[in-house]
Amino acid sequence: MNDQINRDVVEKIKGLAEQFRQPMTDFLADLIRIQSYTGHETPAVDRTLAELKLIGCDEVWTDSAGNALGRIGNGKKIILFNAHLDTNEVSDASQWPHPPLEPVIDGNILFGLGASDCKAGVAAIVYGAAILKKLDLLKNVSVVVMGATLEEDAEGFGLRSLVERDGLVPDCVLLAEATNLTIRRGHRGRCEVHVRTQGKTVHASTPHLGENAILKMAPVIEAVQGMNGSLPSHPVFGDGTQVVTLINGPHTPNSVPDWCEIAIDRRLVPGETKESIVESIQAIVQPLGGTTSIPIQPVLSHTGLRLDGPSFYPGWLMDENEPIIEIGKLTFQSLWDKPAVVDVWKFSTDGTYSAGVANIPTMGFGPQEEPFVHTSQDQVNLDKLVDAAMFYALFPVIYEQIAGANNKN
Repeated sequence: MNDQINRDVVEKIKGLAEQFRQPMTDFLADLIRIQSYTGHETPAVDRTLAELKLIGCDEVWTDSAGNALGRIGNGKKIILFNAHLDTNEVSDASQWPHPPLEPVIDGNILFGLGASDCKAGVAAIVYGAAILKKLDLLKNVSVVVMGATLEEDAEGFGLRSLVERDGLVPDCVLLAEATNLTIRRGHRGRCEVHVRTQGKTVHASTPHLGENAILKMAPVIEAVQGMNGSLPSHPVFGDGTQVVTLINGPHTPNSVPDWCEIAIDRRLVPGETKESIVESIQAIVQPLGGTTSIPIQPVLSHTGLRLDGPSFYPGWLMDENEPIIEIGKLTFQSLWDKPAVVDVWKFSTDGTYSAGVANIPTMGFGPQEEPFVHTSQDQVNLDKLVDAAMFYALFPVIYEQIAGANNKN
């Protein structure tokens, strides 16, 4: 790799990122003004497509699931930049310091729904691509920018559709989720598990003639909670956990319930499978009269495409010496002349599919900060937004140089 060329490229990238500060901020503000709850992302997708056209993408389109996509370059190797457009719903807007859909800049902080998860990430990857396009830096690599849908409720389902249904298979994936300008190399997975007990219904005036499924569930809940501490463990992520989050049954208050069902939120370490999860819980609850299953999650894209699938999102972990992580660290060092911090996420991302299922090298880097995700203090630092765009512009350049060198060896 030519150090002088890289220094020149770095300075050009930094200069352009600063020039793009205002349009990038304006784009992010526009996205925040658009309500885009999961499955209802159409206006946010349209706004992203317009920006991708504005920055001069070589191709702009939506896939079957309605993800917003733009391509820079024509190389055979594909780097996918991923950040999602959907947000969690606001339960009580009065708890927010500013109206959630009204972007407010206070000092250097932009507040608004989705700023930290993950619309600032969308702005960063779009303008990272804009810098690449402006400087014409790519020769043998293509960058595809993905304004993803469906992530909040169904991590990876939109990305799975892009890869498996539409056939775009990237060589690596960069996730612009909240990392506070550090590198992320994995996270625990999650799974929803249902356990059901069966009883016998009778009129509530004669309960001794029936069998109460709720009462049968009581020892099952204790047993499920008691599994904590003996679930699979991992040297990086620690112990897996599970907690009962919902309970359901017939809505007939004057009858003895003939069924009861609990939902369990299970947090997974890499390597756990649907089969291993069901078998471990079933072994505990079966003697108590419980049956275990992983439900099918209903997922409907804003295009009307059904993407229903098991509510199972595997964990993943990249080795710190994996090329994608090494290139990420080199990118950071080249920009800021200091080593990058490498860590793992506490939450789940579209990496559940890219790395956890498809085994595509995956890395996280974003300007947002985890403490503000899914809170009324939703925000992003605009200096960090500019820094993230720099990172997304330089990473493909270094990737291309290293991949080219490897191809010659």
